[in-house]
Amino acid sequence: MYCNKTNKMAKIKEGTEEKIAALMADFNKKFGKGVIIDAKKKEAYGEVIPTTPFSLRNALGIGGFAKRKLYTIDGDTSAGKSTTAYDVIGNCQKAYGDMCLLIDKEDSYTTIYGERLGIDNEKLVIATPDTLEDMYELLTAALQSGLFGTIVVDSITSFAPKARHEGSVVMGVEARVNSDKMRMVMSALEKSNTCLIFIQQIRNAIGSMGDPTTVSGGKAIPFYAHGRIRITRSEIDRENQQNVMKFTVIKNKMAPPFKVGTIIYNWENGFDLFSEIGELAIEFDIIKKVGNTYHFPERTDTQVGKKKTIQYLKDNPEYMKDVLEPLVKEFLSQTNLRKEDLTEEIMN
Repeated sequence: MYCNKTNKMAKIKEGTEEKIAALMADFNKKFGKGVIIDAKKKEAYGEVIPTTPFSLRNALGIGGFAKRKLYTIDGDTSAGKSTTAYDVIGNCQKAYGDMCLLIDKEDSYTTIYGERLGIDNEKLVIATPDTLEDMYELLTAALQSGLFGTIVVDSITSFAPKARHEGSVVMGVEARVNSDKMRMVMSALEKSNTCLIFIQQIRNAIGSMGDPTTVSGGKAIPFYAHGRIRITRSEIDRENQQNVMKFTVIKNKMAPPFKVGTIIYNWENGFDLFSEIGELAIEFDIIKKVGNTYHFPERTDTQVGKKKTIQYLKDNPEYMKDVLEPLVKEFLSQTNLRKEDLTEEIMN
């Protein structure tokens, strides 16, 4: 009796699978290939673009920014929002050889600064549409073209809709346009192999409880975003021309959110990787701290104080590999970290 029941269930299952396969084929024929697929064939995200700061890779949880996903970057003025986006462009070009698109409404990009951050200007296209509607039309067409590995909009806040150009003072026009146009953008992004980054400005929230700040342009973009990164700056050192950048991942659909990373950013030379790797090596106990003395693995050398310890790494670049390898293998996300390339960059 049990055997008959099992056979009957198997036949029902087989018949159901055939019907589902026929239905899927019909849907793909009627609505387009790929509109319906098996869940096991669904990829969580596309290729991952590494970032120069290790702490940001670790905070993002997958080793960097994913293609086919939307990220927003917001934060304090001059905190490093554009710099972080430019870094993604440079690493996308380096890792995958892709052309990239920068929609630079704020006119903040310079070729010299871009080259300093690793951008190949021959593989970068810059666009400056006039209105918010024009920007969305251009952005959707660029996503559908499949020509760009990374697209950065700097910034979404700086675009005014056509109604504003015509003199309208009605509140919420930007929010309505964003809500309407983002549907088309997300549809195009899903079918692309592009990482899309929106830079947003923050404003003081009126009469709100909790966080006193909010992003402009309504709620549509934060809802659609797969990842949201807030950047703040602190410890401004004017003598050495640097400050500390703090990354907080406030939304993440690919990994656990609310992770934090920090790095020193030098206004002349860019990200201070030696300091960051030293800080992480101390945090993960690769360089062991006893009191105020720091002990290096496989060496008899010791240094007193964190600053001297980091300076020791800068003075002994050949030792960086001994610190970097266990840091990458054991503690940081290993997805697309490309430690060989990073080691070469640090050594050079």
